[in-house]
Amino acid sequence: MTWLLTLLLLLCGAVQATGQPASLLGPTSAEPLFDDAALHDITLNIAVSDWARLRATYLENTYYPADFRWRTNVVRNIGIKSRGSGSRSGIKPGLKIDFAHYTTDQTFLGLKSIVLRNNTQDPSNLRERVSMLLFHRMGLPASREAHARLFINGEYAGLYTIVEPLDKAFLRRTWGDDSGWLYSYEYPPDAAPFRFEDRGDDPNAYVPVPFTPETKESDPRGDIIVRWVQAITQTADGVFRDVMGQFIDLPRLLRHVAIEAYLGDDDGFLGNWGMNNFYTYRLPGTTRFSILPWDKSDAFMAGPAASIWHNITDVPPDQQNRLMTRALRDGDLYAAWLTDLEACVTTTMEVDPATPEAPGWLEREIEREYAQVRLAALADPVKPYTNEQFEQAVEDLRAFARERAAAVSAEVAGARTRAGLLQTARPR
Repeated sequence: MTWLLTLLLLLCGAVQATGQPASLLGPTSAEPLFDDAALHDITLNIAVSDWARLRATYLENTYYPADFRWRTNVVRNIGIKSRGSGSRSGIKPGLKIDFAHYTTDQTFLGLKSIVLRNNTQDPSNLRERVSMLLFHRMGLPASREAHARLFINGEYAGLYTIVEPLDKAFLRRTWGDDSGWLYSYEYPPDAAPFRFEDRGDDPNAYVPVPFTPETKESDPRGDIIVRWVQAITQTADGVFRDVMGQFIDLPRLLRHVAIEAYLGDDDGFLGNWGMNNFYTYRLPGTTRFSILPWDKSDAFMAGPAASIWHNITDVPPDQQNRLMTRALRDGDLYAAWLTDLEACVTTTMEVDPATPEAPGWLEREIEREYAQVRLAALADPVKPYTNEQFEQAVEDLRAFARERAAAVSAEVAGARTRAGLLQTARPR
């Protein structure tokens, strides 16, 4: 049966690989690579010994030379390496593709690099891409993503997600400026959780861990992060909102956290093990940080009945996120938080005017992606789960899409009643 599925994949690829060559699209137009209406094919040609070594030493970050092919385009002498945290695998490696690692300033469609996410922690293969689409629909910048079949030296190596990295090219596209300070935030699993506790005046207590500089590494300006954290912990309630506005757009942060709460993501800004899986960017000439989403492999895991107050009110004070707790003491921000959750309900349940009898957007999107990747997932020769587990994981997503809106709406209505707020279903 596997050989038949593989044959079908190759036949489908022969059809979908046609179209305008990417080289004719201009140096900064990466949209076709992230076209999520297509299941892409990416081929890497790499020395057999190097591929074997990468898999054997998958916990290391060693780069290996390879050639990259997408449609009719070939990029020579790129660098590839194993990547990921809990998703690292020697069987099905997650990969960073760095077009400029061996050839200075080499780019592809304006991109210096891309990520090929292996989805080893997600049997459905869909959580990451669906989550980022919801961030887009809610008006927040997030990575562009699409699915691809990866071929290594001509052999099918599994279903992956093409992920736009959060780097200077992303900053230029979303902020129109890449000259500021970008940090990744992925807290080491063997370290104590961090929830904006004041660690004193030493910038080294924050940079490079847990805030890792991705730009301006030689001048990371951890002192600004110190000022941000101390403003969170030391500012009086009466002026907290005004002071905090110098460091972060609180309504925008609340919308980010509302999306994660709606998605049942227990490993994000309000994660079970402290903050995790985001980037933050500070524009030059300001002290204001913006939060950017990253790695949603744990989204949906909490289930459709998960409380929107998880890690907000259901944990002791020492396990609460200091910034979120203080923000929600403000009546206007509290109301905005509830309105953002209602906006998530409205967005995920939005109907298609052409087929008003069809399910809401979230369930339709899950169905669309499932139909697109099903054969590729079933034929994946190295996935760490069975085909039955893949099908069940997708069914669990369908159930989440059908049940989540009602659960969240009920909690928001109860919160509004307790706070004496008017009901509203309109996003801000």
